[in-house]
Order: sequence, then C-alpha cells, then structure tokens
Amino acid sequence: MKAADQSVLQLLGPPKTLELTPSNIARNTGLSRGYTSERLSELVDHGLVSVEAEEGTHPYYSITSKGEDFLEGNLKPEDLEN
Repeated sequence: MKAADQSVLQLLGPPKTLELTPSNIARNTGLSRGYTSERLSELVDHGLVSVEAEEGTHPYYSITSKGEDFLEGNLKPEDLEN
C-alpha cells in the first residue's frame, strides 16, 4: 500500500460512495493519470476497488466493502498481501 492508495480510497469511499474514471480520480487527488491507473490496478487486485467497463466506454471504479473495511482500520496492509 502506498500513500496514493489511501487518497484514492478516501475519494471513492464513504460518506459518499462514488463511481469515477481514472481521469476523474487523478484530477481530484492530484496524482498523474498514469500513476492513478497503476494504483487502481493494484487496488483492484487486492479487492479494495471494483471496476466496471462496457465496451467502448471508460472504466468506472468504485470502492468495495473490503476497501471500506480498510479505510475503517479493520484491515491492515499486511492483511492484503498476496
């Protein structure tokens, strides 16, 4: 887990649960678009974020219940290791 991951999860998570594209997430966290996509892939791999994409559209990312548990402190980074 990196500091950027926390920023992404906080943006997507409660109290408002959002569905955002990587560009929206990058713009709102101050991270670069490429780095945001890299971190989103990692968060998806760990089950903290889910992605929905229809053919020909941009993917939308949202926080999962596991991601919310992480934000609430119920999961530690070492709990997420593969």
